[in-house]
Amino acid sequence: MNLRHLETFYWAARLGSFAKSAQKMNATQSAVSMRIQEVESRLSTVLFDRSQRIARLTPDGVRLLPYAEEILTAYQRLIDETLTDSSSVSGYIRLGVTENVAISWLGAMMKQLKRDFPKIQVELEVGVSYALEEQLLARKLDMLLAACELPASKFRSTPLQSLDIRWMCNPNLEGVPDLLTPASLANLPVISVTREWQARGSHLRWFTENNIHFRNVTICNTFRTAASMVIEGLGIAQLPVRLFQEELRKDMLRILPCEPEIPTLQIFAIRPIEDDNPAFKAVEDAAREASSAH
Repeated sequence: MNLRHLETFYWAARLGSFAKSAQKMNATQSAVSMRIQEVESRLSTVLFDRSQRIARLTPDGVRLLPYAEEILTAYQRLIDETLTDSSSVSGYIRLGVTENVAISWLGAMMKQLKRDFPKIQVELEVGVSYALEEQLLARKLDMLLAACELPASKFRSTPLQSLDIRWMCNPNLEGVPDLLTPASLANLPVISVTREWQARGSHLRWFTENNIHFRNVTICNTFRTAASMVIEGLGIAQLPVRLFQEELRKDMLRILPCEPEIPTLQIFAIRPIEDDNPAFKAVEDAAREASSAH
């Protein structure tokens, strides 16, 4: 039993619902049930009357609630007071970031972090989301700033930035239809940073729901490389609009309409739930501030 279990019990009791507790904790309802069962098992008691439609506390649950609230309040006070003295926060974090983050606001984030938390050391790994996700799951990275969507029962994901990514091509490229469709994409030369099944977040759902498969694809692992090949007229690519505004302004690239439209791609700060070192919270806060200012 840990703080996460007590926090889950607390919110289920306060909100009167396992489902609402799951929403509050950004977890699945089954994860909430398992955490509460773990608390009940450790305390050898039943905390909720499950014969009711609402999460009604048993007498033992009523007795536990103020203790849980006191523990959680004390823990939050400890975290807040620790972070107030930024010079005391230290840690070594292996941080994976996507290319878009690296090019756009990573520098501002690192500058703020070095200024406010000089004892935090960061080792950076830049890559595509699926590869960073694999390294996080293998414990080769500690934290990500990426588009991955990982189980809320194991990972804390904080939304940072939504990316507008569109299909683009050289304005003089021949054979490109006025409106891209899943059927036309299958026959066009595509330059991509990942295979279809390696996409993450809303883009993976977009590929899957529209049954999109490329027949003529060149894989490269950076947007910059993909864009340079597109500018040379070698194919079309999905590229972040913000990164290539200058090329669009100079008519080196043009945006291709697509139906259905590509959804925006959400970037998250992702870290395992059990990692409570204040250094992770400091990186998360710095990333949120830097991304919102960009």
